[in-house]
Amino acid sequence: MGSLWHSPGYMKEVAFEQELFHKGRQLGSSPKVRPEILASWQRSKGYLAIPSPDRGKPLPQEKLEQTLQSNKELINSALPVIEQLKATLKSSSSMIILADKNGVVLHINGDDSVRARMPNLIPGAVVTENEVGTNSIGLCLALQKPVEVFGPEHYSFSDNEWCCISAPLRGGRQRIMGVLTIILPLTEYHAHTSGMLTMAAKDINDQHHLHDLLSDQEAILELTGIGVLVLDKLGGIKAANSKGRAMFRIPPAPERLGSISDVLASPEPFLTMLASKKCVMDREVFLHLQDDEHLHCMFSALPIPNDKGIVVSLYETNRAQRLAAYSVGARAIYTFESIIGGSSQIQKAVELSRVASHSDITTLILGESGTGKELFAHAIHSGSARKSAPFVIVNCGSLPRDLIQSELFGYDSGAFTGAQKGGRAGKFELADTGTIFLDEIGDMPLEAQTNLLRLIQNGEVSRIGSKYSKHVDVRIIAATNKNLREAVRNGTFREDLFYRLSVLTIDVPPLRERPQDIAPLAEYFMQICSRSIRKATKGISPEAMRALRGYEWPGNVRELENVIERALNLAKG
Repeated sequence: MGSLWHSPGYMKEVAFEQELFHKGRQLGSSPKVRPEILASWQRSKGYLAIPSPDRGKPLPQEKLEQTLQSNKELINSALPVIEQLKATLKSSSSMIILADKNGVVLHINGDDSVRARMPNLIPGAVVTENEVGTNSIGLCLALQKPVEVFGPEHYSFSDNEWCCISAPLRGGRQRIMGVLTIILPLTEYHAHTSGMLTMAAKDINDQHHLHDLLSDQEAILELTGIGVLVLDKLGGIKAANSKGRAMFRIPPAPERLGSISDVLASPEPFLTMLASKKCVMDREVFLHLQDDEHLHCMFSALPIPNDKGIVVSLYETNRAQRLAAYSVGARAIYTFESIIGGSSQIQKAVELSRVASHSDITTLILGESGTGKELFAHAIHSGSARKSAPFVIVNCGSLPRDLIQSELFGYDSGAFTGAQKGGRAGKFELADTGTIFLDEIGDMPLEAQTNLLRLIQNGEVSRIGSKYSKHVDVRIIAATNKNLREAVRNGTFREDLFYRLSVLTIDVPPLRERPQDIAPLAEYFMQICSRSIRKATKGISPEAMRALRGYEWPGNVRELENVIERALNLAKG
């Protein structure tokens, strides 16, 4: 969505075409009106006989009551967000409309003077294309995506002074469960309005999900893995699922659950939410329990309508971080079967790697650039007991020196200028319970080496700007193409860190030292590339293979792969 279609020139041309269309005249070979709007006009004309129909025929009262009841959860989820959106808009001329998946208006929030100008737009009105012609709600339902309809783009002449913006509301399996719409005068449109509406629709979707959790059977709540508490407006605990009880050390089935102040030494986050009556989504917090323990978790709060308290969902950060790690592709994709070569040198490296995969021993992989060190790291993780946990890769040589600390260890909100609101987990937190692969470890700055050594010794990570530390269970694999012993002598690498990292060292040999592996590697790369570019090949000629074997391969396996790919693309026979 955007404001490209909101220019006076476009409005004037579309108004002219709107009039021609309703007169039944041709618009020309290249109409100015947007194709999706013209298609909606044509559908609407098939439904309607007049150019300015009423704004929706209301449902009978009994049918309206049934519709409101069947959409009760959607309405309850949307009302707090609509109130916030209305306050954010700061426009006395706007209206916010909630409609269901059938285009029935469920709720209207707007100034009385504006509503008076649209007397037929009331709860129960049906505003689909076949009832009122082209409008943003009907078009949103037809296209199932966010839409904007400006002035004369509407089917009805009576809507030419308005701008309507709609976004779909989605439930489980991405089904459309309704539409959220802003109507405001064309002169008050701003591109930011579309962004606010999209965010509000997302908030409603999230809150509707929480309402679903609370309205479903208790057994379903127990399966979510999320702690859920329901608090009254004074902070009393009205209900809690077993995960929530475990997180807050509440006995399994006490007659009285007590107050949030009974289980937290510092209940301020909850009391603040109760006082503000605002929705909070996925805020990272450290909660101080009464037994002097700390709970590091992601915190969401949803106000219960009519000032009846809040619903709180919490899940511990290690779960959130595992999900975040998987969402950015933090998983190993290669195994020992991916390592090609029968030479004694490569088999020795594979044998040591298999030994490494059977324990959590800190491993250092050495080898020239392009030999396949990362491949070995993938294989070690894939063959280990941690194979189902995250595998996080950090290239220490590609990170700017002033960012490597925050990337590795994370930071809290406000830790430095430009820090993301709410803070950010570092790579070690994302790798919790899994493996972190520190590639090009020889390029790590000394100050980061100090923090890494402390983490290895204590098993705890402290974010930049945080007064808390967190235990992490991470297996470390490091790799470098540099001579670390020489770096230690030169003072660019800490000696104590070197010994911590090199508990088990695996040397990956350069390709020139294992020429017998060139042929199987070349054949493998040729098969992969031929499938990728869909080009058949009969193989590598003896002359070409002799040339490959006689070359020194300073770029090692990576260079061989590039040469095969280039040759296959350029080959004419």
